[in-house]
Amino acid sequence: MKAALAKLFFTKRMRALMALGCLSLTGPICHASRISGTYVGHGPHFAEMLQLTQTDNGQISGVLSSVEVKSDGNINSDQRPLTGSVDSDQLTLNIGSFLARINLAGTVNGNTIRLQMTDSKGNITSAVFVHGTAGEFKRYADELKSESERTVLSIKLLHGAQEFRETIQKAENWISNAELHAQRIPRVKDSYERIEHQMQLLLTRERATVDSLTRGQISLEVSQGDLAGGQTDIEVDQIWDITIGYEGSDLHKTLARWDGNCRVSELQRRGATAESIAAWQGVCEQTLTERAKFEATFRRIMDERAALKSFQIAGQRHRKALVDESTRIE
Repeated sequence: MKAALAKLFFTKRMRALMALGCLSLTGPICHASRISGTYVGHGPHFAEMLQLTQTDNGQISGVLSSVEVKSDGNINSDQRPLTGSVDSDQLTLNIGSFLARINLAGTVNGNTIRLQMTDSKGNITSAVFVHGTAGEFKRYADELKSESERTVLSIKLLHGAQEFRETIQKAENWISNAELHAQRIPRVKDSYERIEHQMQLLLTRERATVDSLTRGQISLEVSQGDLAGGQTDIEVDQIWDITIGYEGSDLHKTLARWDGNCRVSELQRRGATAESIAAWQGVCEQTLTERAKFEATFRRIMDERAALKSFQIAGQRHRKALVDESTRIE
Protein backbone atom coordinates (compact mmCIF):
# COMPACT_ATOMS: atom_id res chain seq x y z
CA MET A 1 0.00 0.00 0.00
CA LYS A 2 2.75 2.45 0.97
CA ALA A 3 4.63 1.55 -2.25
CA ALA A 4 1.56 2.32 -4.38
CA LEU A 5 1.07 5.72 -2.71
CA ALA A 6 4.75 6.50 -3.20
CA LYS A 7 4.48 5.65 -6.89
CA LEU A 8 1.39 7.88 -7.27
CA PHE A 9 3.12 10.75 -5.50
CA PHE A 10 6.17 10.35 -7.75
CA THR A 11 4.05 10.44 -10.90
CA LYS A 12 2.21 13.59 -9.83
CA ARG A 13 5.48 15.22 -8.85
CA MET A 14 7.08 14.45 -12.17
CA ARG A 15 4.10 15.90 -14.04
CA ALA A 16 4.32 19.06 -11.95
CA LEU A 17 8.03 19.38 -12.61
CA MET A 18 7.50 18.94 -16.34
CA ALA A 19 4.83 21.64 -16.31
CA LEU A 20 7.16 23.97 -14.45
CA GLY A 21 9.82 23.23 -17.01
CA CYS A 22 7.53 24.28 -19.86
CA LEU A 23 6.69 27.49 -18.06
CA SER A 24 10.22 28.41 -17.08
CA LEU A 25 12.04 27.56 -20.32
CA THR A 26 11.70 29.43 -23.63
CA GLY A 27 9.59 26.49 -24.60
CA PRO A 28 10.45 25.32 -28.12
CA ILE A 29 10.00 21.68 -27.17
CA CYS A 30 6.61 22.34 -25.61
CA HIS A 31 5.61 24.37 -28.65
CA ALA A 32 6.70 21.56 -30.94
CA SER A 33 3.92 19.31 -29.81
CA ARG A 34 1.47 22.17 -30.41
CA ILE A 35 2.47 23.34 -33.91
CA SER A 36 4.00 20.35 -35.68
CA GLY A 37 1.52 18.34 -37.73
CA THR A 38 -0.98 18.53 -40.59
CA TYR A 39 -3.58 21.31 -40.91
CA VAL A 40 -6.35 21.39 -43.49
CA GLY A 41 -8.40 24.28 -44.83
CA HIS A 42 -11.19 24.04 -47.38
CA GLY A 43 -14.05 25.90 -49.02
CA PRO A 44 -16.58 25.43 -51.86
CA HIS A 45 -13.89 25.66 -54.55
CA PHE A 46 -10.56 25.01 -52.83
CA ALA A 47 -8.68 22.78 -50.42
CA GLU A 48 -5.35 23.52 -48.73
CA MET A 49 -3.01 21.58 -46.47
CA LEU A 50 -0.18 22.76 -44.25
CA GLN A 51 2.33 20.11 -43.22
CA LEU A 52 4.53 21.67 -40.54
CA THR A 53 7.54 20.55 -38.57
CA GLN A 54 8.90 22.73 -35.73
CA THR A 55 12.53 22.38 -34.68
CA ASP A 56 13.87 22.80 -31.16
CA ASN A 57 14.76 26.45 -31.76
CA GLY A 58 11.21 27.36 -32.79
CA GLN A 59 11.87 27.38 -36.52
CA ILE A 60 9.32 25.84 -38.87
CA SER A 61 9.67 24.04 -42.18
CA GLY A 62 7.08 22.28 -44.27
CA VAL A 63 4.92 22.25 -47.38
CA LEU A 64 1.74 24.05 -48.48
CA SER A 65 -0.41 21.98 -50.84
CA SER A 66 -3.46 23.44 -52.59
CA VAL A 67 -6.16 22.45 -55.06
CA GLU A 68 -8.51 25.03 -56.61
CA VAL A 69 -11.33 24.82 -59.14
CA LYS A 70 -11.50 27.82 -61.48
CA SER A 71 -14.75 29.27 -62.83
CA ASP A 72 -14.13 27.54 -66.16
CA GLY A 73 -13.89 24.17 -64.41
CA ASN A 74 -10.15 23.81 -64.83
CA ILE A 75 -8.36 22.66 -61.72
CA ASN A 76 -5.10 24.08 -60.36
CA SER A 77 -2.88 22.01 -58.09
CA ASP A 78 0.17 23.46 -56.39
CA GLN A 79 2.73 22.48 -53.78
CA ARG A 80 5.24 24.90 -52.31
CA PRO A 81 7.90 24.64 -49.62
CA LEU A 82 7.69 26.95 -46.63
CA THR A 83 9.75 28.13 -43.69
CA GLY A 84 8.83 30.21 -40.68
CA SER A 85 8.83 30.58 -36.94
CA VAL A 86 6.44 30.52 -34.01
CA ASP A 87 6.61 32.63 -30.87
CA SER A 88 3.93 31.85 -28.32
CA ASP A 89 0.71 32.05 -30.37
CA GLN A 90 2.21 34.22 -33.14
CA LEU A 91 3.14 32.47 -36.39
CA THR A 92 5.11 33.71 -39.39
CA LEU A 93 5.43 31.72 -42.62
CA ASN A 94 7.45 32.34 -45.78
CA ILE A 95 6.05 30.39 -48.73
CA GLY A 96 7.81 29.77 -52.04
CA SER A 97 11.26 30.40 -53.40
CA PHE A 98 13.53 33.41 -53.00
CA LEU A 99 12.31 34.84 -56.32
CA ALA A 100 8.61 34.38 -55.58
CA ARG A 101 8.13 34.55 -51.85
CA ILE A 102 4.85 35.13 -50.00
CA ASN A 103 5.01 36.26 -46.38
CA LEU A 104 2.13 35.31 -44.10
CA ALA A 105 1.42 36.17 -40.49
CA GLY A 106 -1.07 34.46 -38.25
CA THR A 107 -1.94 32.97 -34.92
CA VAL A 108 -2.14 29.54 -33.39
CA ASN A 109 -5.10 28.78 -31.14
CA GLY A 110 -5.53 25.21 -29.99
CA ASN A 111 -5.84 23.05 -33.10
CA THR A 112 -6.49 26.01 -35.40
CA ILE A 113 -4.11 28.18 -37.43
CA ARG A 114 -5.33 31.48 -38.85
CA LEU A 115 -3.23 33.20 -41.50
CA GLN A 116 -3.58 36.62 -43.09
CA MET A 117 -2.05 38.12 -46.22
CA THR A 118 -2.26 41.71 -47.48
CA ASP A 119 -2.05 42.18 -51.25
CA SER A 120 -0.64 45.16 -53.16
CA LYS A 121 -3.98 46.97 -52.94
CA GLY A 122 -4.22 46.61 -49.19
CA ASN A 123 -6.88 43.90 -49.27
CA ILE A 124 -6.59 41.36 -46.48
CA THR A 125 -7.13 37.68 -47.24
CA SER A 126 -7.67 35.21 -44.41
CA ALA A 127 -7.23 31.45 -44.33
CA VAL A 128 -8.19 29.03 -41.57
CA PHE A 129 -6.53 25.64 -41.11
CA VAL A 130 -7.68 23.02 -38.62
CA HIS A 131 -5.54 20.15 -37.38
CA GLY A 132 -6.36 17.18 -39.58
CA THR A 133 -4.86 14.51 -41.79
CA ALA A 134 -3.56 14.10 -45.31
CA GLY A 135 -6.49 11.75 -45.89
CA GLU A 136 -8.96 14.56 -45.17
CA PHE A 137 -7.17 16.81 -47.65
CA LYS A 138 -7.31 14.06 -50.28
CA ARG A 139 -11.04 13.65 -49.71
CA TYR A 140 -11.65 17.37 -50.22
CA ALA A 141 -9.36 17.34 -53.28
CA ASP A 142 -11.28 14.40 -54.77
CA GLU A 143 -14.55 16.28 -54.22
CA LEU A 144 -13.09 19.28 -56.03
CA LYS A 145 -12.00 17.09 -58.94
CA SER A 146 -15.57 15.79 -59.18
CA GLU A 147 -16.82 19.38 -59.10
CA SER A 148 -14.33 20.24 -61.85
CA GLU A 149 -15.65 17.43 -64.05
CA ARG A 150 -19.25 18.56 -63.49
CA THR A 151 -18.38 22.17 -64.28
CA VAL A 152 -16.41 21.28 -67.41
CA LEU A 153 -19.27 19.08 -68.62
CA SER A 154 -21.85 21.82 -68.01
CA ILE A 155 -19.75 24.42 -69.82
CA LYS A 156 -19.17 22.00 -72.68
CA LEU A 157 -22.92 21.44 -73.01
CA LEU A 158 -23.65 25.18 -73.03
CA HIS A 159 -20.92 25.83 -75.61
CA GLY A 160 -22.09 22.86 -77.65
CA ALA A 161 -25.65 24.14 -77.58
CA GLN A 162 -24.48 27.55 -78.82
CA GLU A 163 -22.37 25.97 -81.57
CA PHE A 164 -25.31 23.90 -82.80
CA ARG A 165 -27.61 26.93 -82.73
CA GLU A 166 -25.08 28.61 -85.01
CA THR A 167 -24.90 25.46 -87.16
CA ILE A 168 -28.68 25.41 -87.49
CA GLN A 169 -28.65 29.04 -88.61
CA LYS A 170 -25.84 28.34 -91.11
CA ALA A 171 -27.78 25.37 -92.46
CA GLU A 172 -30.91 27.50 -92.92
CA ASN A 173 -28.90 30.22 -94.66
CA TRP A 174 -27.27 27.63 -96.90
CA ILE A 175 -30.61 26.10 -97.85
CA SER A 176 -32.07 29.52 -98.73
CA ASN A 177 -29.03 30.47 -100.82
CA ALA A 178 -28.83 27.09 -102.57
CA GLU A 179 -32.53 27.10 -103.41
CA LEU A 180 -32.21 30.61 -104.83
CA HIS A 181 -29.38 29.59 -107.17
CA ALA A 182 -31.12 26.36 -108.10
CA GLN A 183 -34.03 28.45 -109.34
CA ARG A 184 -31.58 30.37 -111.54
CA ILE A 185 -30.23 27.27 -113.29
CA PRO A 186 -32.66 27.56 -116.26
CA ARG A 187 -31.50 31.13 -116.86
CA VAL A 188 -27.85 30.05 -116.65
CA LYS A 189 -28.48 27.36 -119.25
CA ASP A 190 -30.27 29.90 -121.46
CA SER A 191 -27.19 32.12 -121.22
CA TYR A 192 -24.93 29.29 -122.39
CA GLU A 193 -27.31 28.41 -125.22
CA ARG A 194 -27.47 32.04 -126.40
CA ILE A 195 -23.68 32.23 -126.50
CA GLU A 196 -23.47 28.96 -128.47
CA HIS A 197 -26.28 30.01 -130.81
CA GLN A 198 -24.56 33.32 -131.54
CA MET A 199 -21.30 31.47 -132.29
CA GLN A 200 -23.16 29.18 -134.70
CA LEU A 201 -24.68 32.20 -136.50
CA LEU A 202 -21.23 33.77 -136.79
CA LEU A 203 -19.83 30.52 -138.16
CA THR A 204 -22.59 30.43 -140.80
CA ARG A 205 -21.71 34.01 -141.84
CA GLU A 206 -18.04 33.12 -141.95
CA ARG A 207 -18.72 30.24 -144.33
CA ALA A 208 -20.66 32.57 -146.63
CA THR A 209 -18.07 35.36 -146.56
CA VAL A 210 -15.63 35.62 -149.45
CA ASP A 211 -13.35 38.35 -148.14
CA SER A 212 -10.59 36.78 -146.03
CA LEU A 213 -10.17 39.88 -143.83
CA THR A 214 -13.85 39.84 -142.95
CA ARG A 215 -13.68 36.11 -142.28
CA GLY A 216 -10.81 36.75 -139.89
CA GLN A 217 -12.85 39.34 -138.01
CA ILE A 218 -15.80 36.94 -137.79
CA SER A 219 -13.51 34.15 -136.56
CA LEU A 220 -12.27 36.51 -133.86
CA GLU A 221 -15.88 37.09 -132.76
CA VAL A 222 -16.40 33.33 -132.60
CA SER A 223 -13.39 33.04 -130.28
CA GLN A 224 -14.75 35.89 -128.17
CA GLY A 225 -17.99 33.93 -127.78
CA ASP A 226 -15.96 31.03 -126.39
CA LEU A 227 -14.26 33.44 -123.98
CA ALA A 228 -17.67 34.70 -122.86
CA GLY A 229 -18.73 31.12 -122.22
CA GLY A 230 -15.53 30.53 -120.21
CA GLN A 231 -16.20 33.63 -118.11
CA THR A 232 -19.69 32.34 -117.37
CA ASP A 233 -18.10 29.02 -116.33
CA ILE A 234 -15.89 30.84 -113.83
CA GLU A 235 -18.84 32.71 -112.32
CA VAL A 236 -20.97 29.56 -112.10
CA ASP A 237 -18.13 27.52 -110.57
CA GLN A 238 -17.42 30.29 -108.06
CA ILE A 239 -21.00 30.21 -106.85
CA TRP A 240 -21.65 26.48 -106.96
CA ASP A 241 -18.31 24.94 -106.04
CA ILE A 242 -17.21 27.43 -103.36
CA THR A 243 -20.18 29.28 -101.94
CA ILE A 244 -22.60 26.38 -102.21
CA GLY A 245 -20.48 23.25 -102.63
CA TYR A 246 -17.72 23.80 -100.07
CA GLU A 247 -19.95 25.33 -97.42
CA GLY A 248 -22.58 22.66 -97.94
CA SER A 249 -19.99 19.87 -97.66
CA ASP A 250 -18.61 21.32 -94.42
CA LEU A 251 -22.09 21.53 -92.92
CA HIS A 252 -22.86 18.03 -94.13
CA LYS A 253 -19.73 16.67 -92.41
CA THR A 254 -20.45 18.55 -89.20
CA LEU A 255 -23.98 17.22 -88.96
CA ALA A 256 -22.96 13.72 -90.02
CA ARG A 257 -20.30 13.49 -87.27
CA TRP A 258 -22.87 14.26 -84.57
CA ASP A 259 -24.27 11.12 -82.95
CA GLY A 260 -27.73 12.67 -82.47
CA ASN A 261 -28.01 11.44 -78.87
CA CYS A 262 -30.48 13.71 -77.09
CA ARG A 263 -30.94 11.51 -74.00
CA VAL A 264 -30.17 13.40 -70.79
CA SER A 265 -30.11 10.60 -68.21
CA GLU A 266 -26.35 10.13 -68.62
CA LEU A 267 -25.76 13.89 -68.33
CA GLN A 268 -27.80 13.98 -65.12
CA ARG A 269 -25.84 11.06 -63.72
CA ARG A 270 -22.56 12.85 -64.46
CA GLY A 271 -23.76 15.92 -62.57
CA ALA A 272 -24.37 18.50 -65.32
CA THR A 273 -26.41 21.49 -64.24
CA ALA A 274 -30.14 21.66 -65.01
CA GLU A 275 -29.54 24.82 -67.07
CA SER A 276 -26.92 23.18 -69.30
CA ILE A 277 -29.00 20.03 -69.73
CA ALA A 278 -32.10 22.02 -70.71
CA ALA A 279 -30.09 24.12 -73.19
CA TRP A 280 -28.51 21.03 -74.74
CA GLN A 281 -31.71 19.02 -74.96
CA GLY A 282 -33.61 21.85 -76.65
CA VAL A 283 -31.02 22.53 -79.33
CA CYS A 284 -30.32 18.82 -79.75
CA GLU A 285 -33.89 18.14 -80.83
CA GLN A 286 -33.85 21.16 -83.14
CA THR A 287 -30.64 19.90 -84.72
CA LEU A 288 -32.17 16.48 -85.38
CA THR A 289 -34.96 18.14 -87.33
CA GLU A 290 -32.57 20.47 -89.13
CA ARG A 291 -30.19 17.67 -90.05
CA ALA A 292 -32.92 15.67 -91.76
CA LYS A 293 -34.07 18.77 -93.66
CA PHE A 294 -30.53 19.77 -94.63
CA GLU A 295 -29.46 16.32 -95.81
CA ALA A 296 -32.47 15.98 -98.12
CA THR A 297 -31.87 19.45 -99.59
CA PHE A 298 -28.11 18.92 -99.82
CA ARG A 299 -28.47 15.69 -101.83
CA ARG A 300 -30.96 17.28 -104.23
CA ILE A 301 -28.90 20.45 -104.70
CA MET A 302 -25.72 18.47 -105.30
CA ASP A 303 -27.54 16.37 -107.92
CA GLU A 304 -28.66 19.58 -109.63
CA ARG A 305 -25.10 20.89 -109.48
CA ALA A 306 -23.81 17.66 -111.08
CA ALA A 307 -26.34 18.00 -113.87
CA LEU A 308 -25.35 21.64 -114.40
CA LYS A 309 -21.68 20.65 -114.45
CA SER A 310 -22.38 18.06 -117.16
CA PHE A 311 -24.23 20.75 -119.12
CA GLN A 312 -21.23 23.08 -118.79
CA ILE A 313 -18.78 20.41 -119.98
CA ALA A 314 -20.95 19.64 -123.00
CA GLY A 315 -21.16 23.36 -123.77
CA GLN A 316 -17.38 23.69 -123.55
CA ARG A 317 -16.98 20.87 -126.09
CA HIS A 318 -19.51 22.48 -128.45
CA ARG A 319 -17.82 25.89 -128.24
CA LYS A 320 -14.39 24.40 -128.82
CA ALA A 321 -15.70 22.57 -131.91
CA LEU A 322 -17.14 25.85 -133.23
CA VAL A 323 -13.85 27.68 -132.64
CA ASP A 324 -11.90 24.89 -134.36
CA GLU A 325 -14.26 24.98 -137.33
CA SER A 326 -14.02 28.78 -137.52
CA THR A 327 -10.20 28.62 -137.48
CA ARG A 328 -10.24 26.02 -140.27
CA ILE A 329 -12.50 28.20 -142.45
CA GLU A 330 -10.33 31.26 -141.81
